[in-house]
Amino acid sequence: MSSTEAPPRAGAPTTAYGYDIDRVDPRAPGRLGADPAPLRRPARWMRWLVLASAIASALILLGMLIYLLIKVFIPMGIGTSLVALTAALVPVGIVVAAVWWIDRYTPQPLGSLGYAFAWGAIGSIVTTLLFGPYFTSAITPEDAHPVVQQFLGAVIQAPVVEESFKSLGLVLLLVFGRRYIAGPIDGVVYAALIAGGFAFTENILYFANSFHEAQASGQLAGFWEIFFMRGLLSPFAHVSFTALAGLGLGIAAERRSLMLYFGLGIGGLALGMVLHALWNGSTFFIPMDPENPMAGFLRYYLIVQVPIFLLLSALVIVLRLREKRILRRQLSAYGRAGWFSPEEVEMLVSMRRRGKAERWARRHGAVARLGMRHLIRTAIALGLERHSVLFARATPRTRARERHLLEAITADRRLIGSLSAPVVRS
Repeated sequence: MSSTEAPPRAGAPTTAYGYDIDRVDPRAPGRLGADPAPLRRPARWMRWLVLASAIASALILLGMLIYLLIKVFIPMGIGTSLVALTAALVPVGIVVAAVWWIDRYTPQPLGSLGYAFAWGAIGSIVTTLLFGPYFTSAITPEDAHPVVQQFLGAVIQAPVVEESFKSLGLVLLLVFGRRYIAGPIDGVVYAALIAGGFAFTENILYFANSFHEAQASGQLAGFWEIFFMRGLLSPFAHVSFTALAGLGLGIAAERRSLMLYFGLGIGGLALGMVLHALWNGSTFFIPMDPENPMAGFLRYYLIVQVPIFLLLSALVIVLRLREKRILRRQLSAYGRAGWFSPEEVEMLVSMRRRGKAERWARRHGAVARLGMRHLIRTAIALGLERHSVLFARATPRTRARERHLLEAITADRRLIGSLSAPVVRS
């Protein structure tokens, strides 16, 4: 048998691992068969270390949450906190819906998405509250005018400290789970959730203070004005800032380049800080009409913020279309090697056809539907993994990872086939 002959289609009669071990896929990152070492399970001490790290992280976040409750939310009062929480659900709901739309083509695990939101809503807020005052005192002259202090806090301290601690959540995700950020879209998704969580907690604080002042003055106009500005006009402000760091880290992760991690990560973080400073500094430079204070802000919003938001939205759409082209190209390569038929490739790259395939599998039971969903997600991971490997070089680990994914696809095919085949043939 020729060493360049393609393996049979997954699910066909085979001798081992879902394919003939004597055959080779010439287009895949490495040899399929006995050559690559199996994907080894981590050593026992490493598994315990991962478990201990996860427990420690959960306890740290829990401690931070308790700190927020004691130091921030309880002093507000239950009624004020509930009003602020309800109002803050509106902008965070808009952000989560947008993230769901971006992520649904190559969905990420719910656990890692939950971590991202928790870090933004709890971790980055607490670290900002703890370290922000020290940074402010370090950059503020002793005899500074109160206006200068406000300016330095809003335009220098807030962008630098907040964006740094939000981006720290992305770095931690890369350190402990690099495979979750495999490309620019993944980086944007996690950055958007971290920023959305940060804005959620920050909005609760803003809305609570505004509602408290409105109760004291007997005028609710100020509260609704803050809600309109932060909740409806600018739910994506923090998302836009932090998404740039996520975009840079995602590009570096796709290229698997340590130099790009530093270059693009720091570059995206710095650009996000600049946009954040521009946003916060607008209140100091926009001429305000005492009779119509919203007019100046709306002019700035339309001239500066709307174009930035539209530009970033267009970039995300382009990246999603690019991701679809990547998936089609890489899965077609596996298709030419015999792993997928052309119809299956079309199903895997089309959201509509994926849904149709899951509905067909559901008619054969919940297990068949779960098998179909797992097959689709595994195939997506296979295509994106191969695209990333092509930027670097194939290693025993990437070859073992490829074989592991192909074996999982074969197992899913067999499961679906066994559940959907008729018991008695006519």
